[in-house]
Amino acid sequence: MELVRPDDPCDRDLAAPDENDAPGCRRALEDLIGLTRPDRAQELSERLFARFGSFGEAVSARSAERIELLDDSIEVERTFICFRRAMTQMLRGQLVQRPILSNDQMLLDYLRSRMAFEPIEQLRVLFLNAGNELIGDEVLGVGSVSGVYASPREILKRCLDLGATAILLVHNHPSGCSKPSHADRELTEKIARAASCLNVVVHDHLIVARNGTTSFRKAGYL
Repeated sequence: MELVRPDDPCDRDLAAPDENDAPGCRRALEDLIGLTRPDRAQELSERLFARFGSFGEAVSARSAERIELLDDSIEVERTFICFRRAMTQMLRGQLVQRPILSNDQMLLDYLRSRMAFEPIEQLRVLFLNAGNELIGDEVLGVGSVSGVYASPREILKRCLDLGATAILLVHNHPSGCSKPSHADRELTEKIARAASCLNVVVHDHLIVARNGTTSFRKAGYL
């Protein structure tokens, strides 16, 4: 589910930082850093919190952004990478063998951990069976910092290969704002038209960004 900030055109999801949990975020960062650098755990955790604002944002951030604040400490960065990998695997595991809904908080958390901080746009497709269970999760389009394109034909070919009856489209905006562009809407319409010819349902298209998530279905674009 998304919440709208009245002073910002972007939608904001519940995975965004919670200012009320600042002490807990600082402690979690300090504990994680303390696994390899207990002597600097407090100092480095304060740097990361000041830059990213929450534990989740610090873990999800790109290595290049984080390691500079860690004074190029490879050991600490490896700890963050391993933790993020384990967290992503855990979140993905929670999505298996259960119906996938585009406003499911576990789904939003998984997508945010995978895509929100990527430096270039990617189009991810979640392939679903008749029970809306996840049977495939693939990146089928990689673009630039400001755009992405994927072939509707290739997406539908993968639907046939996997026996999918529905799909959920997801892509990220490196700019941080999740507001759809005109090109985003055009591509979604092309994919939806192609999918309808094969009786494949496009459940939603989600745009994931650092500052929130926008649902095409909720916004009335699908």
